[in-house]
Amino acid sequence: MYEEDFEAQLKEDILDIAKRCRNCNYCYSVCPLMESTRGFFVQGPAGIVQSIRYAILWNEIEGKYKEELRDILYLCTTCNSCVLRCKAKAPGIPVLDAIEMGRKLIVEKMIGPLPDQIKALTSLEEDGNPYGEPEKDRLKWLESFDNKEGFQINLLPNGDVDTLLYIGCTIPYHPEMWHILKTLVKVFEKLKLSFGILKEEKCCGSPARRMGEEGLFLDLMEENLSLFKDIAPKRIITISPHCFNTFKNEYSELANSINIQHYTQFFAELIDQGVLKISNHIKEKITYHDPCYLGKRNGVYEEPRKVMLNLGGDNFIEMERNREDSLCCGGGGGRMWADVEEINRLSEIRVDEALKIGANIIVTACPWCHIQLTDGVKNKKASDKIKVMDLIELVGKSLLEE
Repeated sequence: MYEEDFEAQLKEDILDIAKRCRNCNYCYSVCPLMESTRGFFVQGPAGIVQSIRYAILWNEIEGKYKEELRDILYLCTTCNSCVLRCKAKAPGIPVLDAIEMGRKLIVEKMIGPLPDQIKALTSLEEDGNPYGEPEKDRLKWLESFDNKEGFQINLLPNGDVDTLLYIGCTIPYHPEMWHILKTLVKVFEKLKLSFGILKEEKCCGSPARRMGEEGLFLDLMEENLSLFKDIAPKRIITISPHCFNTFKNEYSELANSINIQHYTQFFAELIDQGVLKISNHIKEKITYHDPCYLGKRNGVYEEPRKVMLNLGGDNFIEMERNREDSLCCGGGGGRMWADVEEINRLSEIRVDEALKIGANIIVTACPWCHIQLTDGVKNKKASDKIKVMDLIELVGKSLLEE
């Protein structure tokens, strides 16, 4: 009975959103798929919504073209550009909500997600991460920490700290990114912050919800809320914008009781308080790539730039497309675990934009953006011209190498 009610509510909500769409195609002009799949993708965000709408109206969700419908729904990067444009130019309908509800619906019908994504969801359920890695390996980065300074890192729930540093899934299972995490820990220690990390951390659940597996998302949320309640931190700082967005906007019980911050917001706050003092040590030309789940999803644009300006001064230059107009890296919406057919890879377009303004470093504040853009640099064979760095690395370079 629950499944029938859930499906019926999804259908009702999708149809309600779709009928309010004017099909004006303002959203079409800002959708990153218009650049990456040009030549064979003609739907646009509104078109994706209409696809699931007519599949519902014609009772064709499980029909002859069910796989085509699935593929259309899972092309979306969930960057939120369409929603912002619709609010600015049109009725302001929640386009992305309809797309994500469409994914939930076809998962209920066992049509979705994409075949490549099933393994990620299975790993998420069994190992607490979407990368197919053993849960026991999550703290390997800490075991490899060259801790000459003798830092005592609190492994929660043991200990009493003000701040929980939520690590997330991506960096612990990508050794090439461990230095980012180690640098952040050293910065926190230098600032004498009272913080700890979870000894047994679970995924925030964002990948499950983005891919339409609502039941798994709710299970992970319940586990995390129970754990956070036991620890009772005053603040949770995340490294990934996806974790930040999930805790802030989708764990309503949590956001009402605990201060949720992305680390860029925390750094900006410390600069304003005079606690974090960094100088213009960065001599290379640096530019900033706005992660969609930090910027377009949550309006966090100026805080990273406050840090960048302190670091780079006149060496900080903006790409032509920035803030709300920034181009998605292509990794959101579950696409980290799917080989989506593209004519132009979004990450490579973004690298070209950085090269065009003469930047030597593309700085971002998202592990997925870091992976996508690094691949873009490699694919463009531009490693001798430009590199990708996390903002944490630049702060560490200034603060720890003085």
